[in-house]
Amino acid sequence: MYLPDPRLYARVNAQNPIIRLLMSLLTESSSALVSPKREELTRLLADTLAINDHAGLNAALTQAPSLDAYLELWSLLRAAVETAPKDAEQYAIPFAIPVILVAGFKGTTELSGQLKDIDAVLALLKQHEVIASDADVWLSAKLVHAETLAGVNPSQLSQWRDQLQYASGGLPIDLNTSPMPLKDEAVFLRYLVGVAMQKKDAAPAIKLGGNLGAWGMQLANLIGEQLKTNGVTLFPIPRTPMPWLTAGEAGRETQLETRLQLMTSNALRSIRSKGRTPVICIAAHENAEIRITFSTIEDAERWEGFVWPLSAWDHVEKIHQYAVELFRECMVTDIRIIENVQPDMDSDQLPFFVTAHIKAVVQH
Repeated sequence: MYLPDPRLYARVNAQNPIIRLLMSLLTESSSALVSPKREELTRLLADTLAINDHAGLNAALTQAPSLDAYLELWSLLRAAVETAPKDAEQYAIPFAIPVILVAGFKGTTELSGQLKDIDAVLALLKQHEVIASDADVWLSAKLVHAETLAGVNPSQLSQWRDQLQYASGGLPIDLNTSPMPLKDEAVFLRYLVGVAMQKKDAAPAIKLGGNLGAWGMQLANLIGEQLKTNGVTLFPIPRTPMPWLTAGEAGRETQLETRLQLMTSNALRSIRSKGRTPVICIAAHENAEIRITFSTIEDAERWEGFVWPLSAWDHVEKIHQYAVELFRECMVTDIRIIENVQPDMDSDQLPFFVTAHIKAVVQH
């Protein structure tokens, strides 16, 4: 049994030229015509980026009539942003390193929003050839919030790619940062952002994506040392450097997975310490959320809930699979998958959750 997708998609808007080409590509039955149609759509996206028509791009993304349509369009848009013009002798590569910070503290405190020694981070990345030793690269010491990262649109990224001439000046954006307030425990998502200058036909200035490698633990330890705060237990989880748009997706997913792991550990420890039997319910809800509850057979009153807000690029079946595998590893035998979409609110206009004792709504 699999979770249903609760998201609502727009009807096909044939008046939108991007959507029209996208649907023509996705519905093409001739393999010989697929490649030319993909190239035509890629050119249209590049032209839209060139005139800085962010509103037009955003309209097309929000009007994607299905998950497959959205993912195809988003993939082509990312490629258009990340691929340099053929005649460019040099171009800029804006990048970001997602960093998950799992923190615990008895009481209230805060973590710094900035690293103390960004040169040490750069030196480590160069030592392990993630960044070329002679590369013109700039990396900010600020731990940037996900909202700041998301606030840079694809048109801006393509302009940075084409117009920046050197890395030492940084990025033309105000990287606001602030301390991270911590009460008891939290899972923060922050980004180290930078830019690398890539010369035509030269070796890569920076390696993007791929596996973290042995240097990942060294980077985690380095970040942990620079954010060390009295009384705080801190576990940094850095990812590899990634293209800007990709980093936004990857960081969000890792944060939600980590939050679910932490909540699962805490909830099951509490349930089992009382000698009770855990029941986990997983349901899709009308406001595009996956809600997971931790309850027990023996107690109808106490339960805990976790919410996974669905982004446009989330695969419901992958979230379902990840959650079930996590719970099975934790030796939970009573995992209940709700087969139909549940309401957002209950009769008292409170968020509705399915538990061992709060039954799912059966829609007719």
